Amino acid sequence: MIKKLIKAIKNPKLIVFYILNFKIFRLIPDELYLKIYYWLRINKKLNLDNPKTFNEKLQWLKLYDRNPAYVNLVDKYEVRKYIAEVIGKEYLIPLIGVWDKFEDINFSKLPNQFVLKCTHDSGGIVICTDKSKLEFEVARKKINNSLNRNYFYHAREWPYKDIKPRIICEEYMVNGSGKELKDYKFMCFNGEVKCSLSA
Repeated sequence: MIKKLIKAIKNPKLIVFYILNFKIFRLIPDELYLKIYYWLRINKKLNLDNPKTFNEKLQWLKLYDRNPAYVNLVDKYEVRKYIAEVIGKEYLIPLIGVWDKFEDINFSKLPNQFVLKCTHDSGGIVICTDKSKLEFEVARKKINNSLNRNYFYHAREWPYKDIKPRIICEEYMVNGSGKELKDYKFMCFNGEVKCSLSA
């Protein structure tokens, strides 16, 4: 807590970020919130009338592209049905279980390696490579914090607003030599890959 306070004093914009997380500020209209958020993050005025940069266009999409299909596409459990229908279930990471509460998980029935994910956010993930070494209380706290957070209010990405918070457990995936898989991200514009990242 003290480290966060010192960091905030050195960077006053962080104080505004913390304040924006208070529930009362959920009442701020999306457009105004995004203008404040954009200025804090990018240090520029957000142009929604004629967005030119990639980041400006993302903010415009948050406000004006309200395709209802997006809700199921950002839900980590519901999107599995879409993937199975469109390209086939063989492309899905095998599902071990789905629960509403952390307390409902019977860890004795889980394999030695697994991944827990919250379905409604980003970052609500616990990777277990050895169940005997799992820090159970740390995992419980992380998952429950995520379950109690509505990810929509972080950056007003509207598809996240009404997702039912759940926990899924998937197989821990490794490559042919037993090492953790690399995560590849491909960003496409008009059907062409313009940027790729790996981790």
